[in-house]
This record gives sequence, C-alpha cells and structure tokens, in this order.
Amino acid sequence: MDRSKIVTIVPAFNEEKTIFEVIKNLQKFTDVIVVDDCSTDKTNNLINKLKIVTVKNLKNEGYEKSIYFGLLKARSLNYDYAITFDADGQHKAEDIKKFIEKIELGYDLILGNRLRVDRLSEKLGKILFFKSWGIKDPFCGFKCYKLDKFSDFNYFERYASVGIDLSLSYIRNNFKFVNIDIEIFKRDGKSKFGNILKGNYKIFKSIFLSYFYH
Repeated sequence: MDRSKIVTIVPAFNEEKTIFEVIKNLQKFTDVIVVDDCSTDKTNNLINKLKIVTVKNLKNEGYEKSIYFGLLKARSLNYDYAITFDADGQHKAEDIKKFIEKIELGYDLILGNRLRVDRLSEKLGKILFFKSWGIKDPFCGFKCYKLDKFSDFNYFERYASVGIDLSLSYIRNNFKFVNIDIEIFKRDGKSKFGNILKGNYKIFKSIFLSYFYH
C-alpha cells in the first residue's frame, strides 16, 4: 500500500512530554495529522516544528470530537485509510506495520488489542464485546478505518465511546474487520479518563450505551 494513502491521526491535549517523540516515530511509517484539542501547555509549539498537518480546536472538544475532526480532515485530503493513535506514549509506532499488513489484505476496520488492561471496566468490556461482536479490546485507541466506509455514516460518536460507536457500526454493516495484538507501554502521567472511579464510570456507561445503540 502506497504510504500516501494512509495517515495516522493523533488527538492531543497537553501532551508536551510525549508528543514530539510520538510524531517523529510515526513519521517513519505514515503521514500524520495531529488534532490539538486547545492545549494550554507547549504541545502546539512542539508540533509546529514538524512537517505535519495540524487541526487546532478553538476550544477543548474532547477525545471523540478530536478524532472525528481528524477523520474529516483525512478524508478531505483524499487518504484511503486513517489510523488513530494516542499521544501519551503508550502505543508502539512499529505496530503500525501490523496495521499496514492488514490494510493490504483488504480489511475495512482494524482493532488494536492490548494484552493487558488494568481497569475492571475494561476487563469486563473485553469479555462482553468479544462475546457479542468479536471485538477483543473495545477501548483501545489504536484503530484503523477505511475512509470510504466512514462516509456511509453521518456520525463518529453518539455517546462518548472512544470510537466504539463507529467500530460497531462498521461491524453491524458486515464490513471486514480484524483484531491485532499490540504492545503497550506504561503511561507517563495521569490517564485522560480520570481517576479510578471516574474512569471506570465512563467505561461502564459506554458499555451500557453500546448495547442500547447496537
């Protein structure tokens, strides 16, 4: 697959500690779009030093809308595939090669599977979503979408599900999908989901709403 057809979208909010290295590593494999979610630290200054496409949110929109804006930008630039990748340094850029291999096999949706998750809610989500829809790790931010399929929907997220709403829509429409195992590094800093109680609440709510919508 021609690398000019693939782009990686990185949503970033106050990621000055990791964003520069994350982008430099990703550029070895694909083009990059960074969606700066109105960061108040040095994130924007750092990404401006790199030759990438940047979307700057005028206010803090949140993770889901930032991904959505990135997908719209990727589609407007005529990319065929968009990979979503977290800015906090947890994902391994070299795993992009696994995604490209599956793209070349014709998959419409590729879902990263972390072999270890810490939250009880995520462990439960793994069990429920695999049993119901074949998704091994619903809340992993490392995903890939074929963009002409994305055009079939007028939404990305309806209930703040970290991409699960769109992923389930792909699957329910019988688009070709696959799970791939990925490596995970320890996060440097606090989770964007919040503390244990807040993070688990968000994920449990998303699990419930996924069954309601799908």
